[in-house]
Amino acid sequence: MKKPFMGCAYYPEDWAEEQIDYDISMMKKAGITCARIGEFAWRKMEPERGRYDFKWLHDVVDRLGEAGISVVMGTPTATPPIWLIREYPDVAVLNESGIRKNHGGRRHCCSNNPRYIEACDSIVHAMGREFGKDKNIIGWQIDNEIYLQGCVCGYCINRFRNMLKAKYKTVDELNRQWNLNLFSQAYDSFEDIPPAVNAWHNPHILLEWRKSQCDAHIDFIHRQADILRQYTTAPIGTDMMPVNGVDYEKMNEKLDVVMFNHYNVPSNLHQLNFWFNYLRTLRDRPFWNTETAPTWNGSTAIGQYLKPEGFCRVNSWLPVALGGEANMYWLWRQHWAGHELMHGSVLSPEGRPTHTFGEIQQTCEEFERASDFIMSTMVDTNVALHYTSLNYNMLEIQPLVADNPYTHSVMRTERALVSAGVCHDVIGARADLCKYKLLFSPYMLTLEDGDLSERIEQWVKNGGVWVAGPMTDQRNSIGAHYTDRAMGILERMTGVRLEYGIPTDGCYLKAHWSDGSELCHEKWVECYSAGGETLAEVTKGHSALVGKSVISKFNYGSGKIILCGTVLDVKDCVRLVNTALEEAGITAYKTEGMLTVVPRVGDDMSGLVLCECGYENAAVELPYPMTDVLSGRHFEAGKMQVEPYGVYVLVK
Repeated sequence: MKKPFMGCAYYPEDWAEEQIDYDISMMKKAGITCARIGEFAWRKMEPERGRYDFKWLHDVVDRLGEAGISVVMGTPTATPPIWLIREYPDVAVLNESGIRKNHGGRRHCCSNNPRYIEACDSIVHAMGREFGKDKNIIGWQIDNEIYLQGCVCGYCINRFRNMLKAKYKTVDELNRQWNLNLFSQAYDSFEDIPPAVNAWHNPHILLEWRKSQCDAHIDFIHRQADILRQYTTAPIGTDMMPVNGVDYEKMNEKLDVVMFNHYNVPSNLHQLNFWFNYLRTLRDRPFWNTETAPTWNGSTAIGQYLKPEGFCRVNSWLPVALGGEANMYWLWRQHWAGHELMHGSVLSPEGRPTHTFGEIQQTCEEFERASDFIMSTMVDTNVALHYTSLNYNMLEIQPLVADNPYTHSVMRTERALVSAGVCHDVIGARADLCKYKLLFSPYMLTLEDGDLSERIEQWVKNGGVWVAGPMTDQRNSIGAHYTDRAMGILERMTGVRLEYGIPTDGCYLKAHWSDGSELCHEKWVECYSAGGETLAEVTKGHSALVGKSVISKFNYGSGKIILCGTVLDVKDCVRLVNTALEEAGITAYKTEGMLTVVPRVGDDMSGLVLCECGYENAAVELPYPMTDVLSGRHFEAGKMQVEPYGVYVLVK
């Protein structure tokens, strides 16, 4: 199959057999080259424990293959059949009120329950034996959108307590590290420690509980991957959502291909830059965007509206432009009864094309036209932005400042980078820093994540430019304050002291850049003692704060550190980005509007992919003449205009 490929989620178990040939013929007409199947069909595969029926599924895989449509096969473990719940009621999730979930939803069983795990093992082994060598199956998807489940059953509690015993060794050490003398919270034994479901639980128990639940899901997925590898060499992944509580880096360490589902709309389309720039760094092969809406998202009710013409096309191109090799729609044909009847689709329940069918056909044709360039080049960047699961979970539990969620706060820096014309990676704590010249680490409450702090320090010493803050390096690995210093490594590396951290709405506390222009800050300001070169300082407010540095620059070894102690608005964030680019000696593309510019480089060719994400006119300065692969148009060096939702694949 030629890549990049366009796919869709298809549920043949929902439809009469005579409908399947029609659906496949319409997939061919649309240009679809891949179908995801099987992910929710456990009961039809195993109607009774140990009695399998795969004939119908073989028939669908074969018919798709005959039409030239490849298959991504899903393991159906998110939707166990009623016989499992009936036989073992305790496999269902037990919530904090002591009520078990009922059969009839999905992901309603506990990933720690041994009977559920045994049943999952059996169906995955059976599927592997049946389909592991099928040449039309190009990949495997494990389960579906696995995330926090909030189960407090005995198996979950035992796992949690065993994790605490392994980490803290003694309950006295746990009491000490968690400061449990406060509020008389100390425990006498590990067996006293409850599941952390109350928002007013000690924040350290909340963090450890989340990590235990997330690690159970990761083990559950890795277990299935180990089984499938006994039968197949096709790439294996699990489709994940735009949240980072279940550690993306750790989850994908033992998987082959990163899979991702999203349902962005015009107002937040630009945020996909962030997620795709992150997915690209998790494995050394292109990721698959396994779900996005061809029209709108809607479960029991539609929460979205008609999107402008061209949205479906640019939304489908973004993952491919930014390092993926697939885009897939959820779903192919709208369900005729049951769940999610209002969710958008490529075909209506009666089999009629929806209004974006023409855009899908156009995009499929463009994927074919641009295939050689896309598959022969890789995204080229030497700039990185930090985003880690530990900090995500820590700031979910202790947000520090109201209405300042970690992901959206990091996305502000992301938006500034895109506005400045900078293509970049988004990286987790384990990523190698060697390829980068410039690194941004905003809202990194802790750097105590493996050997991250040591690697950052060595990287700066060797010549890297590090933009740190705000709220960075102020807690240890469990979210506790340092008591001998305010910051972990930054005070030692820069020689300054973090004197004050001040919540602000911008009314009383004022700050200015060194050239006298006002610094527009929000929510939080950190005030540092003198040191390095002050780029911005407090100019009005409490007398103890005036003159304190807010943004400063320091030399360290062969590199530099820019310490930013405040939440900046987009305009000032762009200014900070431009300052950092100059320090790192990086030249960015000059752009106008909300234009994503993706440099791509290969052994024999190079070029740019442009995607306009704001539904407005945009522009970019081309450094040399280029030709658009999609239209054949030639563009001279200089300013190139890009229309709303325009997509261009430009080759040098």
